[in-house]
Amino acid sequence: MVRDIIVGERRLQRRYSLELDLEFKIVNGHKVVSTGAGKTENLSSGGVLFHTSERVVSGPDVELAVRWPAILGNAPFLELRISGRLVRNDSNGVAIRMSKYQFEGLGDPREAFDEFSTGVMIQ
Repeated sequence: MVRDIIVGERRLQRRYSLELDLEFKIVNGHKVVSTGAGKTENLSSGGVLFHTSERVVSGPDVELAVRWPAILGNAPFLELRISGRLVRNDSNGVAIRMSKYQFEGLGDPREAFDEFSTGVMIQ
C-alpha cells in the first residue's frame, strides 16, 4: 500500500509572527462569558493564534482588540479589532478563525502629534 506524505506548510494564508498585546472576549449569543488579556503569536488573513495565562472558557464567538504597533510619541493610537470563531483552545494556544476585522483609532493622531511635538524646536 502506497501512502502519500504531506510535507511543508498546508495553510492557505501566510502567517506573520507578531507578538502584540491583546484583550479578548468570548461571546455566546449576546452574552460575554469570558474576558482576558494575552499576546498574539501569529496572525494571518484567516486567523490568529494567541496565548494567555488566564483560563479561556470555550464559546462560539471571539472578539479581539489587538494593540497595533503604530505609535506616536509613547502612545499607541491604532487597534486591530477582530471577530471570529474559536477553533482550538489547548496547550499550544488559543486559535480563532477570523470572520471580520477592522482598524480603529484609539484617539486623534493629530492631538498625539501635537502633544509629541510640543517643545520640539526646529533649527
